[in-house]
Amino acid sequence: MSTLFGEDQVIPNENNGIILELITKTLEPEGYKITPVYLPYLRRIYFYKNGTVDVASDINSHTIKTENLPGYYSGPVYEYQNYLISLSENNFAFKSLDDIGTQSLISWQGAKKHLGDHYKKLMDKHPNYSETHDQTLQVKALFLKRFEIAQMDLHIFKYYRNQIQKTGDIDTTAEVDFFPILGTNPNGFLFRDQNIRDLFTKRIKQLKSSGEYQKILDKYISK
Repeated sequence: MSTLFGEDQVIPNENNGIILELITKTLEPEGYKITPVYLPYLRRIYFYKNGTVDVASDINSHTIKTENLPGYYSGPVYEYQNYLISLSENNFAFKSLDDIGTQSLISWQGAKKHLGDHYKKLMDKHPNYSETHDQTLQVKALFLKRFEIAQMDLHIFKYYRNQIQKTGDIDTTAEVDFFPILGTNPNGFLFRDQNIRDLFTKRIKQLKSSGEYQKILDKYISK
């Protein structure tokens, strides 16, 4: 069963990660073989709309509405913790999105369509806003001071910060400030087949009640 994932949602060269493991643990014991397809946000939407794949991950109700996506939604299954992240030397003190002003900000591709109307309204008129499908570029741009703010999930930021530091290409040891003003961003899976969706939601409930769901989260978040 072909399933769309973002290249930064999982670890493609290892074929693992929270989201991939959640759907694998729920459906493969039921006889469904999960075949990951890794694509940037815009191509994921295109591939799902034209019927190329069976399931899309990283979907929420707002995205379904704005992109007019057909199918059967699992409801929220996991969530991102989206932060504004800046170098401490800038001495920013953001308390809301409106405090950003014209400070340069780099976000992940599709954020304006994914994070709600207020975010989209502000960023549509922001003169120094950019999105990229490669979240390693967000981290690099922040530490190279090409952008003053990176908007991304806390754990994704920490993962790529460590990976970039290991390569030695860029020094990522500078102190940073985290501003949790965006809150959490619940996401789930969109299925073409209603019966498979129903089976998935049933199995997710079983994973949660057994404690296996939390073990999967802890396995990756602790890295």
